[in-house]
Amino acid sequence: MHNPAWRPAQLNTGRLASIQHHFIDERPEFHSTPKPRIIHTLPVHMAVAAGHPANALQPYYLIDALTRQLNIQMSTVTEPQEWRLEVIPPGHGAADIEQDLILVFATASLDGVRLAYTGIKKLSATPSRQFGVLFSGARDEEFVSRCQKRLASGASKFLGIRLHGFGHLSAPGPDFSASLARLAEEVHGLREKHSIPNQQEVIHS
Repeated sequence: MHNPAWRPAQLNTGRLASIQHHFIDERPEFHSTPKPRIIHTLPVHMAVAAGHPANALQPYYLIDALTRQLNIQMSTVTEPQEWRLEVIPPGHGAADIEQDLILVFATASLDGVRLAYTGIKKLSATPSRQFGVLFSGARDEEFVSRCQKRLASGASKFLGIRLHGFGHLSAPGPDFSASLARLAEEVHGLREKHSIPNQQEVIHS
């Protein structure tokens, strides 16, 4: 004969037996650690003269378009990576810039060349710092070549800096996409060539 005092314990044992499968079958949850996303930050010095042609490539259109293009071309890489372009605020000097690669966007004119040279001089902290120069607004290829040679000669002679010419990029037109893709490839190649350090940032899911 069962002791009535055992009845609560028997009921509790039966309840545990009926629900034990929930604990046995339930798999533990694993939370994956997010992969670090590599951020490539590209500072941009705007050497845009007051007479920058209205029908030339405009500065902030370049920023948006080149950022998108760089990220499109990086989408095939297995590691999470992202490009960010940041305009260097007026008055910033070499000590304010951490990256070793700087894009100089200049008006293809004598004023643009002077502004580009002044900016490069102010931002050239060490010989390892690299400058890639992109012009826009030239009336013809010959004038672009003259602007490039004048700036490169001054930087080499007086600053001891070898500039990397990114050529001339016209305002959006039939060949703009191809030219933009070429520019993005050269920017990425220059960064890889000089092993410029990356900033890493963890994106939480």
